[in-house]
Amino acid sequence: MRKNIDTRMVGRRAAVAMLAGACLPASFAQTAGPSDKELVIGQSCQLTGPLAALSTEVRQGAGLYFDHVNASGGINGRKIRLVVLDDAYDPARAAENTRKLIDDEKVLALFQYAGTPPSMAALPLVEEHGVPFIAPFTGSDALRQKFSRYVFNVKAGYGTELDAMVRQLATVGIQKIAAVYLNNQFGTGGLAAVEKSVAARNVTLVARAPLEVDGSRMDAAVALVAKSSPQAIIVISAGKPSVDFVDAYTKAGHRSTFYMLSVISNAQLAKALGERARGIVVSQVVPSPWNRGVAISREFQTFAAAKGIADYTFSQMDGFVSAKLLVEGLRRAGARPTRDSLVAGLEAIKRVDLGGFIVELSREQHSSGTFVDLLMVGRDGRFTR
Repeated sequence: MRKNIDTRMVGRRAAVAMLAGACLPASFAQTAGPSDKELVIGQSCQLTGPLAALSTEVRQGAGLYFDHVNASGGINGRKIRLVVLDDAYDPARAAENTRKLIDDEKVLALFQYAGTPPSMAALPLVEEHGVPFIAPFTGSDALRQKFSRYVFNVKAGYGTELDAMVRQLATVGIQKIAAVYLNNQFGTGGLAAVEKSVAARNVTLVARAPLEVDGSRMDAAVALVAKSSPQAIIVISAGKPSVDFVDAYTKAGHRSTFYMLSVISNAQLAKALGERARGIVVSQVVPSPWNRGVAISREFQTFAAAKGIADYTFSQMDGFVSAKLLVEGLRRAGARPTRDSLVAGLEAIKRVDLGGFIVELSREQHSSGTFVDLLMVGRDGRFTR
């Protein structure tokens, strides 16, 4: 089917470094301070909390490409070092992490922050210090509609994904849909996009129910949606809250067709729901990691095999694609890149083929990507059309 100095502080930072090192390839072990031999990139994401599993997949995909580049000599003799801090999807912690990465680690850029609230919390500091903010793992339209010199997006936004869902539902004659959404900037922004899309088509939004990140009030959300008996439910969420809603809804004896955004893992769905994951429709905004007919997918598979990774996810591919974009910008940023030269390097891309995935960036356009594919979860958690 188509269509992100006291003893207590030292201890805390050491713990974060150990946790990050446990989740990342060996080449990304934490070391102190930048040098002329490395390019220091910062990332705030979820090493703990309900979205940690999803964030792990994204970082794993990016790590495959960064490891390849480093093993090949790096960029102009400099290797990429990724400094990763845990925000547990807490905007306040993300802002604190961003300040540490900029002030203490002196990062060249910030890369693939995970989630809308953490990304939006970082944005004022990004603008204040002029730090490139590259490929955040979120489709938030708030990071796309208002131009920023420092923000670069590599894939289609949530508004495009959600419109594709509503359009497909209208095409097959579905007229009654519900929307459940995370009760934060991510979810409310997505809900607004759905409301705009249904208004343009012969579709009625019969229920709107908020989801809490910690899973509280789940029963109330299930009851509110079930009361309207929707033919389809659009889940504007990511990671565990998405899975938990489907789990609670089906265990309560209700049935519907579920549509989910690209920030959900097929592996998570299959592991948590088993056969109940079959029939869930998930939008995708990067090439399939299983598709041998696409050059970037073959490259991903080769690097994954070298690391002993046999189970693929779209979230891994998202990280892989984003890492390729960052490297492309770094290669165009000069022998001794600065934050400004990296911005200029990304803007100089114009149009580049990353291997079957086209990225278009310029001084006027910092958000690329219109590709959206709608896939259905089939047997064993694998996608089918």
